[in-house]
Amino acid sequence: RDWEDTYNHVRPHQALGYRTPNEFLASRAST
Repeated sequence: RDWEDTYNHVRPHQALGYRTPNEFLASRAST
């Protein structure tokens, strides 16, 4: 389902500091 991919991977999430999950994971991996 396309909307699920968008919701889970593309859209910024408030709980992640308004970052996408990929941005959040990238920031954690670099520290």
